[in-house]
Amino acid sequence: MTAPQITVNVDRDSVAMGDDAISHARVTHFAPGTPVSRMLEASAPEIHSRGWSWVAVVGGEVSAVWSADHGVRLLVPDRALSPERPVETVHFRYFLQIDPEWLFQRLAEGAPAHRDTLAAEYAPIAVRKREQELHRREREQRERLLSAQCVGALQTLGAAIELHADSECHFDLHAEHWVVRRADTMTQVFRGSGAPVASIRPIAFAESWIVAAVAAEARAARGLAALPAHEALPAPELRPMVGSRLGPQRWTSTGAITAQLTGDDAVASYRLAAGRTVDEIVALMLLRDDVG
Repeated sequence: MTAPQITVNVDRDSVAMGDDAISHARVTHFAPGTPVSRMLEASAPEIHSRGWSWVAVVGGEVSAVWSADHGVRLLVPDRALSPERPVETVHFRYFLQIDPEWLFQRLAEGAPAHRDTLAAEYAPIAVRKREQELHRREREQRERLLSAQCVGALQTLGAAIELHADSECHFDLHAEHWVVRRADTMTQVFRGSGAPVASIRPIAFAESWIVAAVAAEARAARGLAALPAHEALPAPELRPMVGSRLGPQRWTSTGAITAQLTGDDAVASYRLAAGRTVDEIVALMLLRDDVG
């Protein structure tokens, strides 16, 4: 006679907006005697992204860390599924891109499985690891995010390049740290901390915008008007974005130039950069010293 199967009710957290539009609950069945570790591996989330961490809660007990990198790593002694417990429950909690090895060590040391607390603890470690990886790529790869022409213009305007790899460029200008980062097809620009002040496509216009924005800061530092008098060339229309009432106005354009801009300065740089090359922007900004 075939032994009755153990019913396992499996669920997982959603990982993004839209992912929660459908239920992730499912029911699986395992033979009695199956180790919990094997059951967890067979029931693992279908999202196999490396570097993502999941904490498996079995019957209400934090029991393992699962990742595509390392598979199941138990935090409790393994046990066999038993007919005495004909129904098991498993919930995989999403712990973001916290390094799964680090997360396992912290939970094994007795840290509570509080995602926000652990994410805050891991954040500075993640920053250091990311910077180390970027510097490695800068050393070992020839590809660069920004063109030599753009970098030369930034240096002419007083920017000190700190890092320039295939996906990011960091530089300092008048004690302010700037980060230019590729995000899919967009080029994002950050000034200091917080959200990007610009997200632009294509890269050629992004470079023109960056040089215009940096040149405006360089002019202001010399006591000049941030932008000289100039002719506004044709550019896709900017429209106000919904949901920007709590901070600086945000603007967007679509078409040949796709841009999302925050604040009046970003818009001014957009209008000056439209239709102009990097060299034309540098010439305009450096040679026109009118204060009006």
